[in-house]
Amino acid sequence: MNSTPTLPAAERLRLASTARIQAEIDEAVAIADLAAEQSWTADSEYDMVGSRPIRIGADGTRLVDEFLALEVAALKSISVTAATWLIRDIVNLQARHPMLWAKTLDGTIPVFRARALADEVASHDLSFDEARELDTRLRPALGAVSWRRLLQRARGLIASIAPTKAEAASTKAREDRYVRLFPTDDTAIGQLAARIDTADGIFFDAMIDRIADILANQGDTDTKDHRRAKAIGILATPARAALMLAEAAGYTDGTVKADDPRLLPTARMYIHLAEEAVMTGHGICRLEGIGPLAVTMLSHLVGHCRIKAVPVIRPYDNYGVDHYEIPAGLRERIMLRDSVEIFPYSARTARSCQLDHTVPYTDNGPPGQTRAANLGPLSTKAHRGKTHGNWHLDQPKPGIFYWKSPAGYQYRVTPHGTRKLGHGNHYQRALDQYLWETDHRPDG
Repeated sequence: MNSTPTLPAAERLRLASTARIQAEIDEAVAIADLAAEQSWTADSEYDMVGSRPIRIGADGTRLVDEFLALEVAALKSISVTAATWLIRDIVNLQARHPMLWAKTLDGTIPVFRARALADEVASHDLSFDEARELDTRLRPALGAVSWRRLLQRARGLIASIAPTKAEAASTKAREDRYVRLFPTDDTAIGQLAARIDTADGIFFDAMIDRIADILANQGDTDTKDHRRAKAIGILATPARAALMLAEAAGYTDGTVKADDPRLLPTARMYIHLAEEAVMTGHGICRLEGIGPLAVTMLSHLVGHCRIKAVPVIRPYDNYGVDHYEIPAGLRERIMLRDSVEIFPYSARTARSCQLDHTVPYTDNGPPGQTRAANLGPLSTKAHRGKTHGNWHLDQPKPGIFYWKSPAGYQYRVTPHGTRKLGHGNHYQRALDQYLWETDHRPDG
């Protein structure tokens, strides 16, 4: 017999998600407790013939019984290897990342995400103290930013806390470079995969784009993706590619050499450097669309290139214009301010998005409608959701966005991340109210 649900579907989805998260938390706590029950101390006595203590986790974790993984594997119906990895990640979280562990236990960070982060840290061979420092410095971002942004921030902190180890990891990664051709389900189509230097990848991608544009100028009506695929084939014959580039540049008299810089594509990289890193030569920088990098490794990207210094535009001013079109300078301000899409928890880069007028532009509206406090980067789907899908958006101050979903859930989004509003204890709700009042308070 069918019965009408007593709760809206969106609320039932939220409750089911909460129950699943709690079950994963309970499992993680049970594994941590089981490891504690079967732990050993440095002065414990044990029989050389029987079970022995081993350290499954990284520096600073407890010694556990060597047969612990067998117990967990049988209980969870998984392999012993998978059980070993699971125990390793849980004991690492509990001992080396107490703040991340706390955010995992309260449901802010999913268990599988917390495990991946703990594994990332352990893979860099961080000591117990280094892992604890990273945990403390990462705390403000926990639950506030998307997973990709959180992982990039963690990698940046690793480069800051343990630069030598980060450089060693980068060196090892460069040793694992490759280019491989794989078959697909159609014998006429192959799949090319590569693990290469980031700089080479950037310039190769720019060259593919350049040749794809030349093909379009020559009358090729295929899509950009198809023309980029054709460009790979053209680059496979360097003489043909060089001639095509020379002709496009207007040099066909045979005087252009193979190494002429006029044949090179134009590639732009946005590299964010703190003043301290510039002055000391130490620290980290951030490459838009790529992630953090130790400053000492920057030469791998730009050491063989000419550098053009561009002054940083102050992104939070309220400069605006009286027409719908967005000037390049204002667009750059928004890109620097927001860096990622302003939809809750999005990790999509701002430069890949449209710039949306928070309050829709009208021909007979007030002056300055196209300004920093009325613009934000949105993907096509999020833009349509705002325009046609009953998602409501407010930007009380430049770079601060309040969303309300069709189901009534609310979110606060800033360049630092997303905060879900209206949930949690009394203190969290009071903080939500304080933020709203502060954000909507008129300047001055």
